[in-house]
Amino acid sequence: MAKLGKKWNCFSCNTKFYDFLKPDALCPKCGANQKDAPAKPKAPKKEKAALQIDDDFTPESDVEVIGEEGLEETLGITGARPEGVDPGDLNMDDYDE
Repeated sequence: MAKLGKKWNCFSCNTKFYDFLKPDALCPKCGANQKDAPAKPKAPKKEKAALQIDDDFTPESDVEVIGEEGLEETLGITGARPEGVDPGDLNMDDYDE
């Protein structure tokens, strides 16, 4: 495939074209020289906004905190707990109903 040169978008009429490696990139539609294009203004730098943290947030909760003994009562667990066994390691099937 032949080299077509640099691809341009005409600043005047927005036509897309290649310069075919010629020294002046002239638009084939309107004849504007692309070297005469006005300079694009640089966008101003954006200032980084400081993060604001709200320290006064306190979640409102209707959840009642239940201790281990209250949890057993709430779940209806009865029977003696085997000694030396962590309650988290037991299945519900291990308790007598």
